[in-house]
Amino acid sequence: MSVTEALADVEMGETLLEIEGLTKHFQSDTGLLAGVFGSEVVEAVDDVSFEIAKGETVALVGESGCGKSTLARTILQLIEPTDGRVAFKGVELTERSQREIRPLRRDMQMIFQDPQSSLNPRMKVGQIIEEPMKAHDMYTKTERRERAKELLERVELKREYYNRYPHEFSGGQRQRINLARAMATDPDLIVCDEPVSALDVSVQAQVLNTMRDLQEEFGFTYLVISHDLSVVRYIADRVAVMYLGHIAELAEKEELYENPKHPYTQALLDAIPIPDPRSRDARGTLEGDVPSPIGPPSGCRFRTRCPSLIQPDELDLSPDDWSQVRRFTRAVQRRTFVPEYPDEDAGLPVGEITDAVDADYFPEGRPDGEAGDIIDEVCRSIADREWDDAQKLVTERFEEASICATERPQYTIPAEFGTGDHDVSCHLHRDDAI
Repeated sequence: MSVTEALADVEMGETLLEIEGLTKHFQSDTGLLAGVFGSEVVEAVDDVSFEIAKGETVALVGESGCGKSTLARTILQLIEPTDGRVAFKGVELTERSQREIRPLRRDMQMIFQDPQSSLNPRMKVGQIIEEPMKAHDMYTKTERRERAKELLERVELKREYYNRYPHEFSGGQRQRINLARAMATDPDLIVCDEPVSALDVSVQAQVLNTMRDLQEEFGFTYLVISHDLSVVRYIADRVAVMYLGHIAELAEKEELYENPKHPYTQALLDAIPIPDPRSRDARGTLEGDVPSPIGPPSGCRFRTRCPSLIQPDELDLSPDDWSQVRRFTRAVQRRTFVPEYPDEDAGLPVGEITDAVDADYFPEGRPDGEAGDIIDEVCRSIADREWDDAQKLVTERFEEASICATERPQYTIPAEFGTGDHDVSCHLHRDDAI
C-alpha cells in the first residue's frame, strides 16, 4: 500500500502527529584523535513522546542547545532518527524511505528561523512561493502564478510584490513570504522554528497575529519552537518545556504558566523580564551552565542545576540544612570556594578550612551525622589541595546518591483546574502521579 493510500482522514481535534520514544544521537567522530580514542555520542534528543491534534498549536520551549530544532527536523524526517516512531495522519514515517515519504511533504511544511537566509536571493518572490507547488506537480503554471499572488494577499502583502527579490523587503515581510511559501501546498502541519526571534518586537506581534488568523481560517496545525515564553503564551494551546534533549514538562498553556511543576519551568518563568522600567523586582537566574549532551547527567538531566534536588535517603537533614549542604556542594564543584594557600605547593591546616566553611556555609551550625562526616572529609581534601577528591566526594555523596540521579522521572499529574493532564519529569511530584 502506498503512503497516499495509507493516509487516514483526520478531523479537527483528532491526533494528527504522534511521537513516541523519539531519539536522535550523533556520532562525534571528527578531529585528529577520533581514530585513536574512538567517537563520542551526542545525545541531542532522547526518548521524547507527545501528540499534536489537528488544529492545535504546540510550543516547544527551552534554552539554546537543548535539542528543539533537532527534534523538529527529526519529526519531519529531515534527519534520520536513531530510535522511536513518528506517525503522521496514521502513517509511520520512521518505517518509510525518503522516496515513500515524499508525497507527504506537501502536507508537512516548515518555516525557518532566519527570514533572510531561508530565501534564495536569486529568485523572485513569486518563484519562491511557487517552488513547493512545482516540486509536487500541483496546478498549471498559470494557476501557480495566481495562487502565489493570492497567498501574498493572505499574508498581508501586495500582489505587486510577486516580481520583487527578497532583499527588497524588511525582516517581517520576508517572514511573511516564508509563511506564504509554507502555505502554498495547503499543508496540515507547519513547523515554525523560532519564526519571530529575528524580528523587532512590534513586527513579532504582526506576524503572530497573521499566523493565528490563518490558523483559524485554514485549520493549520502548528509546532512552534521558541525560547521566548512571552511569544509562546500568546500563540500556543499547549507548551512542552525541553531541557538537554528531554521533555521536562508538558501541559495546557494556562495550566503551565499558572501552576508550573518542574523547577526548570519555574526558573524560565521567573527569568521573564517585567515590562516596567520602574520595577525593582529581581529576576531569577539559573546557576551553572547547561551540561554537554555528550555523557549527560543520569536520572533527571536538570539535577546538576536544580535548586530543589532531593536529598539522598541515607541523610536526614532539615530543609534548611539540606539547602546549606547544596550551597556548599555547588561551591566545591565549581571551585567558587577557594582558600588562599601560602604557596603553590603547601596546604593549610584543616582547622582553618573548617572554620572558613562553617562561617561561609553553615553559620547556624554544621549538620550532624553522616552529612557532617562527609563535610569533614571534604575539608581535609581541600586543606591538602586535593580538589579533585573533594569534588568527587560531594558529587557522589550529596548529588549522585539522590533519586534525582539514580532514576529518570516521568509522571502524569491530574490538572487541578480541569485543563487536562499535566506531564512532568520531576521526582518532586512522584506522590501526586496517577
